[in-house]
Amino acid sequence: MKTKLLSLVALVPLFAFSQYNNGGLSTGPTAKNGTASPAGYTWSEVQNNTGNTTESNTTAGYTAALFGTANFFLADDFIIPAGQSWQISTIEGFAYQTGFTGSTSPFNVLRLSILNGNPSVSGSSVVFGDDTTNRMSGSADGLMYRIFNTMVPTPAATTTTRKIWKLTANAPVTLTAGTYWMKYQIQSAVTTNGGFTPPVTIVGSRGLSTFNAMQYDGTNAVWNALVDDGNPTTAPDYTMDLPFIVNYTVLGTNENVQFDNRVVVYPNPVKDVFKLNLPAESQRVGTTVSVYDMSGKLVKTMPYDESYNVAELAKGSYMLKVNDGSNKKVVKMIKQ
Repeated sequence: MKTKLLSLVALVPLFAFSQYNNGGLSTGPTAKNGTASPAGYTWSEVQNNTGNTTESNTTAGYTAALFGTANFFLADDFIIPAGQSWQISTIEGFAYQTGFTGSTSPFNVLRLSILNGNPSVSGSSVVFGDDTTNRMSGSADGLMYRIFNTMVPTPAATTTTRKIWKLTANAPVTLTAGTYWMKYQIQSAVTTNGGFTPPVTIVGSRGLSTFNAMQYDGTNAVWNALVDDGNPTTAPDYTMDLPFIVNYTVLGTNENVQFDNRVVVYPNPVKDVFKLNLPAESQRVGTTVSVYDMSGKLVKTMPYDESYNVAELAKGSYMLKVNDGSNKKVVKMIKQ
């Protein structure tokens, strides 16, 4: 499997991460039907809840494009913890173009803005960007293929017609603590529909109650919750979140940290016990795993082991810092 370090920047004393990740997409190298992904890639498979063999999510991706008379944006929130100030450099999103077989990305436009509140609520204002400027600085192979559920409720094929691309936008802005919303729009150079954005995908889960992404329908000038209607149509609806990455430096910091996509928490969300997939250099006796809440408080430190017990933690989002003595790596964990 190909591996790639996503960033290396700074960490403040106790807690501050160079890269905020709003949620994952990869579901692993093996599909539910047992099919292995192509070498160097993983699947991003539409999910069903663990134990439910009759219902699954139905949507592979959502529209966030300007084409013809249609004008769509997607938006989701992120939080800068109390006491921190982020100097943001770039923001990364993900998209696929069904049927595209080229070796370079089909996407050439990424419009982006950041608001200080929910864009559907009166009083929220833009603190960076706009709806018209193309801020795209590059696009790279995301090393994933988006597929529908290969087992539930009706088996779908493990095709490679939806390669996921990672899109990068320049977003030079410094923001203080608070809740912000990222609003964006993409376009493709090879199609009129602009491509599709896959939602956050968690193995064994159709979604979480905290998911709150939104889609703007410019034709009708209305914001709607981003929802998966379910398969079959009688399945309950689930709200969705969007996968995006905010790259930043915390002002006045001096400690280096890596976000490494080889570090994976499973299962995630975690009920009581989880395991960590770590690169070989971090699988050592002296490695420690520290758990931080989203305010930056250290709540637990554990030695390297086959599994980790966090049953005592309250429900919510946490960040794990893996310190192998030479490198520090971070990953997000959700506690059920």
